[in-house]
Amino acid sequence: MLRITVREERGRATLKLEGNLSGPWVTELARCWQEIMFCPEHIIIDLSGVRTFDTQGKSLLREMHDAGSQLQGSGPLTSYIVEEIQHKTA
Repeated sequence: MLRITVREERGRATLKLEGNLSGPWVTELARCWQEIMFCPEHIIIDLSGVRTFDTQGKSLLREMHDAGSQLQGSGPLTSYIVEEIQHKTA
């Protein structure tokens, strides 16, 4: 299960994720991101509440990052994944 909370203010949007970024929830996140993607560099993906990631979830995060969205997270697993995505595209 993945909970996605969207907060929009002053031309920016934050997608706060809580739960598991895997399986059908990856598709749901992609759909949600596409719906608000008026300007990808104005979107923050808050991963601090994500417990698990699968390969498709990491791939979607890389796509979001490559489009200009900002990834934020805390905790050892999330920090490692965010770093890995940011360094592979740098």
